[in-house]
Amino acid sequence: MKKAILGTTALVAVGALAAAPASAAEKIKLGLGGYMHSTYFYQDSDEPAGTPNRASDRVTQEGEVFFTGETTLDNGIKFGVNIQLEAYTKADQLDETYIYVDGSFGRVLIGSEDSAAYLMHYDSPSPVPMYSADSPNIWPTGQVNTTRPNLFGFQDVDKITYFTPRFAGFQLGGSYVPDGTSETGSLGNSQYSAPNPKAGLDRSWSAAANYVNKFGAVDVAFSAGYQEGKVFGAAEDMSEYSFGTSIGVAGFTIGGGYKQVKDIAGISDNDSKVWSAGLKYGMGPWAVGVQYAKTTFDQLQTVGTGTLDDQDTWIIGGQYTLGPGITAFGGVQMDDNNLTASSSTRMAGETNTFFVGTALSF
Repeated sequence: MKKAILGTTALVAVGALAAAPASAAEKIKLGLGGYMHSTYFYQDSDEPAGTPNRASDRVTQEGEVFFTGETTLDNGIKFGVNIQLEAYTKADQLDETYIYVDGSFGRVLIGSEDSAAYLMHYDSPSPVPMYSADSPNIWPTGQVNTTRPNLFGFQDVDKITYFTPRFAGFQLGGSYVPDGTSETGSLGNSQYSAPNPKAGLDRSWSAAANYVNKFGAVDVAFSAGYQEGKVFGAAEDMSEYSFGTSIGVAGFTIGGGYKQVKDIAGISDNDSKVWSAGLKYGMGPWAVGVQYAKTTFDQLQTVGTGTLDDQDTWIIGGQYTLGPGITAFGGVQMDDNNLTASSSTRMAGETNTFFVGTALSF
């Protein structure tokens, strides 16, 4: 199946490129974009006895700078580049970095980017930027729930992805990962070295579909995805499937997501389930909402010195647009982390996180 997907994509792209002279109107020029989120939060927690004392409040930020550019050839085919630089120091200093080709045949993407199933997924709406019960940008207790397909060894690693043109609201996508340990911009994965020794997920693939349309005043979106990979040295393949939806009408947005991961780390019947639901209402510059997500593990997971079998998160909050690309927000996040022992990076028990912040996009 992987060979069929890749072969068809290559033939379509090559045929389209050969259909007309391939001179460009002008050389690609890079532009700047990105975002910056900053927040202050205060926590009230009931961690288990024996937990080391930790600070009850914190200021933290998250952001990226995007370098993007695109040009159109005389035959109408577009070539583009996207390089995303983290706004803080980390091992994966360059997050996503890829080139793409757009045309009547669809889009071909080559490089370090999330999978087709991840990119095409819809989930519950968060009432605020930065914080979310499903796929957040900040984890104030170290706990995270996500219904997006993010199989380890698939997230930003180097891959080939193809998206079909959208037809009658439907679009299909697929990704192929030759090596689940190779990521452009990540330390230890130099383009000057030989292929890495096999580790993690090997020769993985992803497939997804979504439907987006408008019926009168109602916006609808549905998604489904599946991906799997061989865990090197393990008896079982690791896989996950996901579903999501988002419906908007009269200022209201309601949505939800679901994901199941099978044979985590290649261990048979070591599965997890995640679901989320949310309701958001916005009118003019204001928006408020509530969101919930829960993760359940079929087998106990070892986290630091404790074990974990489920976790859930509530978000209640609102936001106000101060001007173009400037949003103020605030609210509360309530985590119930059924972890038997805290660690330096993960809080056990129940925690209420009260937050305010500002989100900038540029």
